[in-house]
Amino acid sequence: MKSIRPAIWICSLVLLAAAFILLIHLSGNTMEFSRYNADWNGTSSFFSDLDRHRTVDITAPGELTGYRPNATLLILAPYRHPTTGELAAYRTFLQEGNTIFLADDFGTGNEILAGIGSRVSILPGNLSSLDRRYSDPYLVVVYRTAGENTLSLPGELALDRPAALDGGTPLMLTSVMSWEDTIGDRRLHAGEVMGTFPVLATDSIGPGRLIILSDPSIFINSMYAQVENGDNRDFIRNITSRDGPVLIDQMNSRTADANGFSEILQLVRNTVNIEIFILCLLMLCIAWAWKKKMI
Repeated sequence: MKSIRPAIWICSLVLLAAAFILLIHLSGNTMEFSRYNADWNGTSSFFSDLDRHRTVDITAPGELTGYRPNATLLILAPYRHPTTGELAAYRTFLQEGNTIFLADDFGTGNEILAGIGSRVSILPGNLSSLDRRYSDPYLVVVYRTAGENTLSLPGELALDRPAALDGGTPLMLTSVMSWEDTIGDRRLHAGEVMGTFPVLATDSIGPGRLIILSDPSIFINSMYAQVENGDNRDFIRNITSRDGPVLIDQMNSRTADANGFSEILQLVRNTVNIEIFILCLLMLCIAWAWKKKMI
């Protein structure tokens, strides 16, 4: 029995380590837009595709200082009222010649836009269209404008319940078979007029550039990772693969939402060195226990 006992302990510890690594990879949460949510309404796929050598999380206004005029800040699905210090940091970031990409529909995007002095606003109300995907009028297909722009844009995008934009220079529009669904039943009624609506626009703030998309759900897994949404992925990758660092706003964005140990587990899950360290630590414990004849 004594000869079997060490083998049982070793096998148990190895199985425990394997179960721990598996738990890490299967863990997450169900919070909408959360980077730790691997379900359809999370943004885990987008965050997994980011180049970690060029990506920086911004958790405080002071972290936006010191960037040369080629950095891009992503503000995705803002949900809280920005502070005076945060708005000042956004304005300074743009004044230094950098770019802010804001994706929002009915969050606090308008507060950010007004606070940094933009002439663009996000209008209330969902857009519906007969030019749609999956036979759902809320899954609106939008198209690149004919004018010249410095962004590399695909011919079309698929958006989920986008809002209309007012102001700025339109870059992508709905087709003429679209309307603002004021009743909310996905049907066209009297008083709801068909027409084209801007959903992607750009604005200049000093030497900096502001890009506004009226649908943050383009970043969620169901709109980003599916094969048929390749244009959505190409568009996002064109934004995040530009020269200079990519900064991810975690002050106001819902992508930062976490509960329990989600943030810690996500860090371990996406960092191979940490997983290797955990396995090595367990192996050292086994070796030490063997040497001390504890097993």
